[in-house]
Amino acid sequence: MVAGRRAPGRPGGAVTPTERTTSRLRLRRVVADDLAAFVALETALRARETPPRDPPDPAESARYLTAFTSVWDRGELGYWAIGFRDARSGDGVVGFGGVQPKSWRGLRCWNLYYRVHPDLWGLGVATETAREAVAAAREAHPSWPVVVETRPGNAAAVAVAERVGLTPREPDGGWAVLVLDPA
Repeated sequence: MVAGRRAPGRPGGAVTPTERTTSRLRLRRVVADDLAAFVALETALRARETPPRDPPDPAESARYLTAFTSVWDRGELGYWAIGFRDARSGDGVVGFGGVQPKSWRGLRCWNLYYRVHPDLWGLGVATETAREAVAAAREAHPSWPVVVETRPGNAAAVAVAERVGLTPREPDGGWAVLVLDPA
């Protein structure tokens, strides 16, 4: 299911999906009110690192969230807050992910992003989100590649990208790069 709004400047008056659902997930546009959930997720992720890092600065997190919401405000497809459709999480946010436009090696492309609470790792939430994000990207701008840039040691992020069709490319500036070429 897709809910959306008409986006200014989109070919044919296409609709930018502000909400999508899968069999298990509700994916909705990120909003400023997601700040507490964003900080909680980053805190949980940082606590799992070796060695653990300090919790994020809320002001810095607010800047990230503002950048995420500004993509939607410009009428483009952006990152979603991830929740379960059933009572498992209520209205709670269990992660963030999706695609948003970026420039990569001189090309317009989609940056694919997914971060899920560590308690849910291994349940396919990131893969399900990434799969839906690739589908949404193909609907919005099918001529743009989809790109993931991550730390080379982030095996889980690389595996998710590969499961949704991205293939490894030459590393760039110390980052592992995976790309799904335009359809």
